[in-house]
Amino acid sequence: MQPPPIVTGIIRAADLVLAALEAFLVLVLAAMIVLVFGNVVLRYGFDSGITVTDEVSRMMFVWIAFAGAIAVSRRHQQLGVDFVVAALPALPRRIVHLLGNLAILFCCWVLVSGAWGQMQLNWINTAPVSGLPTALTYAAPWLGGIGIGCVAFANALGAAFGYTDGAMASGEEYHGA
Repeated sequence: MQPPPIVTGIIRAADLVLAALEAFLVLVLAAMIVLVFGNVVLRYGFDSGITVTDEVSRMMFVWIAFAGAIAVSRRHQQLGVDFVVAALPALPRRIVHLLGNLAILFCCWVLVSGAWGQMQLNWINTAPVSGLPTALTYAAPWLGGIGIGCVAFANALGAAFGYTDGAMASGEEYHGA
């Protein structure tokens, strides 16, 4: 069954968001590499260093992990063992995918609500060297939970209405570069 045009438009918008997210990942990773490599060169070559490198690169790593989880979820490239589900007929497979995506939505709700609470508590706490609020670290799982939740919601709708088997919002695995 072919999805209606509005669903196709939403999938295209999700692909644009994914491209922007991947650009963000590239920028953060490049900045982290420059900071850490520059700090190593300064430390061993010139007996000095950038004091905020450790804290900022740690925050960047957390952001890379959660933003990358959104991208992996959208592409349906996370680790999984699906040989049992793949062997099911079409309707039971759709039901299993629907239930799995509903379970993911519940986990995302737990993650988002917990990260939100930590963000609220840690806006006044600052990192000792950089002075950045530690809530910035907890903003990454909050955003990651929202992003993965949106993907799971789209997958659940696709499975419920028969547009896909629920494996991915676009109904196809991404095999691009």
